[in-house]
Amino acid sequence: MTSKFSPRILPLHLSPLLCIATVVTAFLLLQALQQEALAATYNTASIDELADYSLEDLMQVKAFSASKQPEHVFTTAAAIYVISAKDIHDSGVTSLPEALRLAPGVQVSRIDVNKWAIGIRGFAGRYSNKLLVLQDGRTLYDPLYSGVIWSENEIMLEDIEQIEVIRGPGATLWGTNAVNGVINITTKSAKNTQGGLITASGGTSELGATASRYGVKIGDDGYLRLYGKYFYRQGEPLVKNPDPDIFWRDQRGGFRADWNQTSRNSFTLQGDVFNNFALTTRFQGENLLGRWKSTLSDTSEFSLQLYYNRTTNDSDYNDYHDAWDTGDLELQHSFALGDMQKVVWGSGVRVAHDSINSNLGVLYAFNPTSRTQSLYSAFLQDNITLVPDTIHLILGSRIEHNDTTGWEVLPTARLTVTPNEQHTFWGAVSRAVRTPSRSETTISSQLSPASPPYAPEVRLVGTPSVPSEKLIAYEAGYRYHPLKTLSFDLALFYNDYSSLIGVQKGTMTTFFPINVAPALTATGKGGELAIDWRPLTWMNLVLAYSYLDLTVTSSSPVIANGLDLSRSLMYADTAPRHQLSIHSTTDLSSHVKCTLWLRYVDSLPMPGPGVPDYVTMDARIAWKPLPTLELSLVGQNLFEPTHREYGIDTNGDLTAPVARSMYGKVAWSF
Repeated sequence: MTSKFSPRILPLHLSPLLCIATVVTAFLLLQALQQEALAATYNTASIDELADYSLEDLMQVKAFSASKQPEHVFTTAAAIYVISAKDIHDSGVTSLPEALRLAPGVQVSRIDVNKWAIGIRGFAGRYSNKLLVLQDGRTLYDPLYSGVIWSENEIMLEDIEQIEVIRGPGATLWGTNAVNGVINITTKSAKNTQGGLITASGGTSELGATASRYGVKIGDDGYLRLYGKYFYRQGEPLVKNPDPDIFWRDQRGGFRADWNQTSRNSFTLQGDVFNNFALTTRFQGENLLGRWKSTLSDTSEFSLQLYYNRTTNDSDYNDYHDAWDTGDLELQHSFALGDMQKVVWGSGVRVAHDSINSNLGVLYAFNPTSRTQSLYSAFLQDNITLVPDTIHLILGSRIEHNDTTGWEVLPTARLTVTPNEQHTFWGAVSRAVRTPSRSETTISSQLSPASPPYAPEVRLVGTPSVPSEKLIAYEAGYRYHPLKTLSFDLALFYNDYSSLIGVQKGTMTTFFPINVAPALTATGKGGELAIDWRPLTWMNLVLAYSYLDLTVTSSSPVIANGLDLSRSLMYADTAPRHQLSIHSTTDLSSHVKCTLWLRYVDSLPMPGPGVPDYVTMDARIAWKPLPTLELSLVGQNLFEPTHREYGIDTNGDLTAPVARSMYGKVAWSF
């Protein structure tokens, strides 16, 4: 039966905000085409702004995520990597998950046309429940699965300023779920995206995609950006679903406005709406965020942020619907305490309300079907200068209270030693936790039906009192910048996990329960290396290598169809031991640029047939006949017709292969 969400018969379910953004953007674009002088009036460097950085400039790149204050990456006391707008542009990626492959130590495995398993230092699953992912301060978090649904968050890539990837815990500053890493996506200010940009692309898998944005000035101190984006992508059929109509269709739009009322006060208001479809599932959502920053003095800054987020999920296949409403308020204050200390503290409250409607009875149900959860938090971190410009000690802790596990304490201690401009040594000890998800505490799902008179019905049953997962992490790193054209970044770690959530056999009543329980422990050790080298002024090479040795132990294995359910639920066997990436960008002339990206991923010991190791390459060549016009051709996964990147997913289906593909793209700024 044809799904009611099929693109052949699907109407455009656009919310009013998306309609307004699309219409206004189209009007402004038409106005721009009629005004030849407009390009000289506004900043038209949407393409030119991606000019090459020198490696020395890259060493001065600042990041925010590791300390909630801007600081140089070279002296940061964490394993951090910054993916720049130029990196994303030159790589030719078409989605946010693909862009994350640029960072060392991040595993990105494609499950099917719109699903990815993403992890840092192990446990890569569909919902990435040990990563905290943010966009402009808004948490991209689904409480139902305690993680990220990546298909809901297809950002317009041209609007991204940078992506900061922290490998390792960041719970002291960012809270629960920042266990194995933090991914912080920052978009460009409206001031820096004035004028217009239109892109259009199409190819073998990227059947059709277009995006447009337009920025204008508002009064003397305000700037506004509007954008709209649409794409239609074709995927490979699933093993259990041979239907060739495997598609992903997404449409979204939004705005960002920035005001600098005085040199000491600024305000940002931004929002998005989206509507995407894949197979028989539809996701819709909208969000609105406001942020006020005030510089109280040369050494003190205050910020207040409030956002609202709503998402809905409808499935035609199993008559399922859920809706989530989240409100979040956070304040932060940073100040200098004398000449030797920098303090940042803050507090926040988050309230999330859900409504879940499933007409499948015991096959898939939640009790209760609607719930409101609250989270309260406060944190304090002090950067103490022990030796000026050389040794810094960072001490901090966060205290949170949630409705599931109660109070959580998340401390950290970090040390940096920078003897000169060429060397930085750092080390850290941290504690992080992941709180149980709505599914893990309230689900009731039939694993197998009753077969009278011998076999009872088997159900997966949530446990309201299940404790949080815990991590104690030990980290050390070294950064070396011997030449202006060469840098090394090495990070080592040892992770000790306890109370990892799995399942255990319960006591039989009218059915046989498999209860959610803290059933596993684990240790992970390894390291990541990034080398950035510019051997010639017109060539740049980036090598990234990661090694991971992850051992997961199940206290009481629950075997079903030859699988240990605890290990499967915890994605215990989804971590490649070795990953290697070599990314080169070459200026063939002043108008032609070529990018080659070679990747190796080791095999995965997943259940079923397993996933063999693979080597693949992406290639991009771009030509700029005009400063404001770029034509590019991209080939992805070129070495084989198809390859697999992930094994059996949580629904028991062998995931789809990833196919070789090509697409062409036009980008015009004005």
